[in-house]
Amino acid sequence: MGRIRVLSEELINRIAAGEVVERPASIVKELIENSLDAGARSVEVLLTGGGKSRIEVRDDGDGMERDDAVLALERHATSKLARESDLETIATLGFRGEALSSIAAVSQLNLKTAAGNGPGTEVQVHGGQIQGVREVGHPQGTTIRVDRLFFNVPARRKFLRSDSTELAHSVRWLTRYALAHPDRRFHLRHGARRIIDADPTDDQLQRIAQIYGGELAENLLPVEFRDHDLVVRGYTGRPVDALARRDAQHLFVNGRAIQDRVLTHAVTQAYENTMPPGRYPAVFLFIELDPSAVDVNVHPQKTEVRFHQSSRVHDGVRDALRVALAETDAIPSLSDLRPQTAQQLGAVKGATLSYLETREAPAARGTYSATAPAARPAGTSAVDLERLPAAAGSPAREAVPLAQYRSSYIVAQDARGLVLIDQHAAHERILFERYLDEAEANAVEVQQLMFPVTIELSPHEAVIAEQEMEEFERLGFRVEPFGEQVVRLSGVPAVGERVDPAALFRELLGEAAQAKAAASDSSALRRRLVTTAACHAAIKINHPLTLSAMQALLDDLYATRSQTTCPHGRPVLFRLTTEEIERAFRRR
Repeated sequence: MGRIRVLSEELINRIAAGEVVERPASIVKELIENSLDAGARSVEVLLTGGGKSRIEVRDDGDGMERDDAVLALERHATSKLARESDLETIATLGFRGEALSSIAAVSQLNLKTAAGNGPGTEVQVHGGQIQGVREVGHPQGTTIRVDRLFFNVPARRKFLRSDSTELAHSVRWLTRYALAHPDRRFHLRHGARRIIDADPTDDQLQRIAQIYGGELAENLLPVEFRDHDLVVRGYTGRPVDALARRDAQHLFVNGRAIQDRVLTHAVTQAYENTMPPGRYPAVFLFIELDPSAVDVNVHPQKTEVRFHQSSRVHDGVRDALRVALAETDAIPSLSDLRPQTAQQLGAVKGATLSYLETREAPAARGTYSATAPAARPAGTSAVDLERLPAAAGSPAREAVPLAQYRSSYIVAQDARGLVLIDQHAAHERILFERYLDEAEANAVEVQQLMFPVTIELSPHEAVIAEQEMEEFERLGFRVEPFGEQVVRLSGVPAVGERVDPAALFRELLGEAAQAKAAASDSSALRRRLVTTAACHAAIKINHPLTLSAMQALLDDLYATRSQTTCPHGRPVLFRLTTEEIERAFRRR
């Protein structure tokens, strides 16, 4: 007798349910999508036991007549697709026609619905089998109650987590659709506890504030980008407000909440070198494009999509965020500091400011000189700050230095108040952007060494040096083989002329090796190497600066694309606004 058998319809239904119903949140997601597709203006979700005991979703959508209510519980029954070509231009959230049948197969389901002013219909289903259909009173719309999830699949039920964990997953899905549809009302209650109650609004920022609170919303930066049929809009967070988790990153494509590696990578690229590892910006992005340019039929739960031109969408999202970060004044005020950070700043006692309005700081070992030409020669590196005082007759400065604090921080004023700048982080940002731009243009200025340096490498270092020789050449290193596992260094990028050339080269070799292990592309590798070189070449803390050197540093900083963080993501500057100062002195 053969070993191959045709599975029973009941078993097929339970297997299919596994593709759609992973946990209570999967049911919440599917039912919300059905409600929105039915035109609901209000969606209420009631949960018990994290959704494991009961899930109830009520809406005021179009509802269904008796025959449709029964047919909707059949597999692959849907009103959203009529012909094969419809798959290429899907505009609804649901379309597979599997949700209700899959949910009913692993639960006790009760459906009540009414279309218009006609009589309502109630359908009771137990483990996929319809137990009864009757006429009931019900307002227009649909109410679906799901009890005892996985009661007939105990192996799957035991893998459900605690009530709080399962609840968190459902909250996440309701949050996503509340953000995507601010013009609808969303209500979520767990037992007697109200968790979300978001009234309709025509303001996307107001909806974000309803969900995440006004403090997060008021610091978001607007995003607006259009490239023919591709539109990217929404809001994004400042680097200084980065969070420890990705919880506040929401991406939508044509109103559909998705988790997509292409878009996540675009967000990461837009923010790279603006925040430390393990920190993530709040992002609320709504991407719109022709439905025929995106395939939503690549995942049973419809949480992933495939773009026909993924690189175009990726670059559009990345550029939209970069423009938002560059065009908006994202300099944080001191009041934006976390309480413990502000407390630490205020805890320093016994230090004094060196007032420099009428005199230069005294010369010190390695300090920048005040005797310098009036303007910067073209192509000069920002490392030459000692040769760059404020030019006579130059345009109004964006920031003017007042003092240096502890030979490490510059105190300056700009149009909006006082600014405190970390001189090392600021110089690091300046060098990073200038060096990277030069490397991208293959135009790095090279400083020839008077006495070439030979460097003995480990076998691993030798392999990396050989593999990345072209990249090191692009970055301004003149290096050539000089025997087995030995290289000869005859030139270094001008940005690193003050750094031990052998130490810098070996440091970058180590960074290249780590980038290789992480499978980074050439662009990521270049940024990593440039970041390390800029850090080594930047002026350090505890380094006295003259007033003219501070002015040159500020001029260069305010000309960068991002003044708020160094390439490692540490803050560069904070502002104490005039308004904050006047409030502190009770002048307003």
